[in-house]
Amino acid sequence: MKFTTCLAIVSVVVLIVTPFGYALEIVQVTGSSTVMPIAARSAELFNNNQKDIRVTVTGGGSGHGIEAVATGKADIGMASRDVTASEIERFGDRFVEHVIAKDAVAVVVSSDIYNAGVTNLTKEEIRRIFNGEIRNWSEVGGPNRWIAVIVRKPGSGTRDTFMEAIFGTALAKENGQDVAVSENAEMMMNIVNKKNAIGYISVGYLNENVKAIAIDGVLPTEENIYNGSYPISRNLYFYTYGDPLPKTQKFISFVLSPKGQKIVEEEGYLPVD
Repeated sequence: MKFTTCLAIVSVVVLIVTPFGYALEIVQVTGSSTVMPIAARSAELFNNNQKDIRVTVTGGGSGHGIEAVATGKADIGMASRDVTASEIERFGDRFVEHVIAKDAVAVVVSSDIYNAGVTNLTKEEIRRIFNGEIRNWSEVGGPNRWIAVIVRKPGSGTRDTFMEAIFGTALAKENGQDVAVSENAEMMMNIVNKKNAIGYISVGYLNENVKAIAIDGVLPTEENIYNGSYPISRNLYFYTYGDPLPKTQKFISFVLSPKGQKIVEEEGYLPVD
C-alpha cells in the first residue's frame, strides 16, 4: 500500500570511496528483529554478488525502523506490522510498503507445560492469562504451577500484532506480565529456561525446544497462515519513505527474487505469494 502527502524529507545518498577508486553506495536497513534475519542473510549474499552497493542491517524494533526511514536516517525500515495512524500523523503519509514475507505470531509455552498437556488454548484463555486473571496452569488443564507471563516491550511489531489479535487493540496492557523482553531471541531463551512460562514469538524462531500451541484448535502451519485461519497471521515489510532510490530498489528486488525468497523459507518464514 502506498501513501502520499505533501510532506517531504531530504534523502542523503551515502557514498564510500573504495581503495580501488570507485564509489560504493550504502543502503542502510534497520528495524524489526523479526525481519532482521531475512535482511541480514539477504544483505550478505547481495553484497557478495556485486560491488557497487553495500547493504548494512541493524535491529531496534519495528517502531525504530519506521521512524528511521521517515526521518531519513535509513533507506529501509524493517517492520513486522503496518504503519500506524499515529505514525502517519507524526511523520506524514509517504510510506511505501514492500511485502517481503509472510509470518505468524505463535503462542508458546515451556516444554514442561506442553508435555503436561497444554497444547491448545482459546483466545479468551490467552487473553485472561496475559491480563492476570488466570494465574495457575491447573485452571486451563495443566499442572498445579503458577504461570510466568513473558511479553515483548512496547515498540515491538510482534507485540502489537499479538495485542491486536488477542486484546483487540495494540494499545492494551498485559496486566499479568512477569518479564518483558526486547527481542525474539530473549523471548525464546525465557521460554526454554523457565519451567512454567507462556509467551509469543515469530514462527521463524520456533524449534524443537520452543513449540507452538494451537489457538482455538488451529496451529500456525503454513497452510493455516496462507489461508488466514490462524488468527495471528501477518505480513513482514520493508518500508521506504516515498519511492525507493535505485540502489534501494535493487536490494528490495533481490529479496523478492527466487534467491531472496529461498532465504525467507530457510529462515522459517513463508515466501510472498
